Amino acid sequence: MASSDFVKAVDFIQRSLRPLLKEYGYKVRGRTFNRITEDGLTQVINLQMGASDPPGTTYIPGLRENLYGLFTINLGVYIPEVAALQGVGKAKAWVQDYHCAIRERLGPASGSEKDIWWHAQADLAIVQDIQSCLVNFGIPFLERFSTRDLVLAELKGHGTNLPYCSVPRIVSAIILAERKETDQARALLSAQTQETHNPRHPEYVRDLARRMGLGPI
Repeated sequence: MASSDFVKAVDFIQRSLRPLLKEYGYKVRGRTFNRITEDGLTQVINLQMGASDPPGTTYIPGLRENLYGLFTINLGVYIPEVAALQGVGKAKAWVQDYHCAIRERLGPASGSEKDIWWHAQADLAIVQDIQSCLVNFGIPFLERFSTRDLVLAELKGHGTNLPYCSVPRIVSAIILAERKETDQARALLSAQTQETHNPRHPEYVRDLARRMGLGPI
């Protein structure tokens, strides 16, 4: 597939998704749709095109696949105070999925054991399949995290990484600290320093606590 054909096919699919996502309150910029919830979180739906690898690349099924001519759908929930203290930092005018504390692909969100990559074709059957997956699985997944209370409820009790959220204790602690619920935030961060196999992680958590204004832990 020529590069221009690949781009045109994804353009067609994106345009075809706009009316549906507009009904749910999403706006679009580039390949990314944003919707701001009543609690000030941003729900993100992103179309990711498969990369073009250099000539001579060796592909290994299950390890390194040839994704050129394919695309997938990324989902995310952006929590401003978490982004400000973690990862790539706070988003500016538009939120991308890599800014998000909650991240998942549409395939796993729909119950698939692995990512789903669709063929980039100007085909209404592909559009209808994606629309069905979004309505039945993708948007409901994002709605599970539409408020900070729901995020805290989903992450509660998880010390280890989740498929859709790295270091859930830290994400919860930042939300709680922003609410001035400092005792709970300190307790979560203290627990995080005790349960890690990375020798540098405890000092990172202690530094984070200081930056959050929680003092030494």
